[in-house]
Amino acid sequence: MRFLFLIVKFIFSIINLLPFRIKYILSDILALLMNHVVGYRKKVITENLNKSFPEKNATQIKFIIMGFYRHLTDLIFEILKLASLTETELFRRVTVSGEEILTKLAVEKKGVVVVMSHSGNWEWTSQRVCFSGRSFEYVGVIAKEVSDLYFDQYFTDIRMKLQKGYSEIIPFTQTARYLAAIRHKTSMLITIADQTPHKDQIQYRTDFMNQNTGVFLGPERIAKSLNYAVVFCHVSKTGRGFYHIDYELVTETPKEEKPYEITNRHVKMLEGDIRKQPEIWLWSHRRWKY
Repeated sequence: MRFLFLIVKFIFSIINLLPFRIKYILSDILALLMNHVVGYRKKVITENLNKSFPEKNATQIKFIIMGFYRHLTDLIFEILKLASLTETELFRRVTVSGEEILTKLAVEKKGVVVVMSHSGNWEWTSQRVCFSGRSFEYVGVIAKEVSDLYFDQYFTDIRMKLQKGYSEIIPFTQTARYLAAIRHKTSMLITIADQTPHKDQIQYRTDFMNQNTGVFLGPERIAKSLNYAVVFCHVSKTGRGFYHIDYELVTETPKEEKPYEITNRHVKMLEGDIRKQPEIWLWSHRRWKY
């Protein structure tokens, strides 16, 4: 397996040398192949879109599918760019508004859970969020491990290239241990909250994109446990290879919120973003399989 990893890593390094203009030409070709030749997860994508947008006709759904494949293949090349992305280029390609919300919390020594999603380029935007959190004592990004150990280490390394010494990856399965260690620090915890819980992990369901949906309660539980504020990270795509983050405060007093209220709020915020730019959300996963 290590030999295969080294070959793939070499290919990644060659692709990384290409200018964005060439990357996006290759992305266009790959998108056409995935859509019209391979049909990558097309049944799942189409079913997800039809159920989420029952008001849209077949032509409108097809248009979203085309946009999704183009965004997905762009995303592949953009994520590989993390290995050589500079801080200057990151700031140019990912702009931010609402950052004063986080600055104020840090000044007040109030920890925060930043809720993200699989919209836009979550690898680039999570990097930019880490920079927004450098006034906090600790910044941790809760992430699921890649199943292959070599690739898990590779992606951890490129994710941490710009953040070394400022933030760290918190393995999803070890979240509780990390939280116990940093509970007395003024911390920013970043989590992607739109993943699908396994059937036996679902403890709460809500309406999301016209469907009864099992959701993770992690952000709400962490916030209430540590009395952290919750901030939602809206992401939009402003151009090819360009994104914008807009922070919105969900709550500053989590312990005063009713059960599931925090979760319902950030789920509805995500739904609003998806309806504005449906093609940049990750439709290829079986989000509603349970």
